[in-house]
Amino acid sequence: MSVVIMDGRVRVSWLTACANIAAPTVAELNAGTAIHSYITPDGLDISIDTGRVDVGNVASTFTLERVGRRKPQVKLTLHHDSPTDTPWTLLVYRAVGFLAVRLGVDATTAWTIGQGGGGSTGQVMVIPVEAGQDNPVKPGPDTSWDFMTDLTVYLDPNFRAVVA
Repeated sequence: MSVVIMDGRVRVSWLTACANIAAPTVAELNAGTAIHSYITPDGLDISIDTGRVDVGNVASTFTLERVGRRKPQVKLTLHHDSPTDTPWTLLVYRAVGFLAVRLGVDATTAWTIGQGGGGSTGQVMVIPVEAGQDNPVKPGPDTSWDFMTDLTVYLDPNFRAVVA
């Protein structure tokens, strides 16, 4: 088995437009702003909580459940940069856009038709988000100047998009 090491294999872009989040185009992805070089090594936090629906009855001897609603959560921890401070400028309170994330393909590889199908083509996620209020990261010795931003997901995301 050949395990994919994630170092250097994460690409993240902020898009202002995406007509079909299941099939973002190369043009839409290239029109976005690449922000992966500003995200701290552990600063891309995407998770999905799944609710549980009780389907048991009064005669049940087990607690029976079915899958309920999903709740996506997206948090970013980013470096300030100089002189442009790109992520700070993009992710202002209530900024609306799409977070496009590609996993498993070298970050320097351009967006290409067919990426996102899994395996060697990686995983592509397109998540419609709105930026929350940024928060400073506690400064300390041997640290960079960073900030955190929670992003709310305002439309159904697509975690298995394929680049068109």
